[in-house]
Amino acid sequence: MTDGDGPNSGKEGGSGLEARIEAARRRGKRGRGRGGSSGGASASGIGAGFRIATEMVAAIGISVGIGLALDSWLGTKPWLMLLFIVLGVVTAFYNVVRTGKELERRRKAEKDAQAGESARAERRG
Repeated sequence: MTDGDGPNSGKEGGSGLEARIEAARRRGKRGRGRGGSSGGASASGIGAGFRIATEMVAAIGISVGIGLALDSWLGTKPWLMLLFIVLGVVTAFYNVVRTGKELERRRKAEKDAQAGESARAERRG
């Protein structure tokens, strides 16, 4: 902040910040125009992986918790826990399939949008 772009620097009212934001936007558009920004696909893949893993752990963990609670309440150890583990695993895999379909639908929509943009650009240029 010693180079004069702090919050109280100058009387421009933040135009330096606006110029930097606009420059960043131009760089972002330029990177996407060449076929995507660097690391964008892998970053979204990592996010999808973490989402799927979290959903699996949550589904199985919650079902085990419900099974243990019902077992202790009804005195049926370990049968309800085993039943709910199976239900949790089934639910987890259902969530994986559902998430996979959703991600595929999003990627297809993005691909179609990019194809439409390139077709419009060819007609203009």
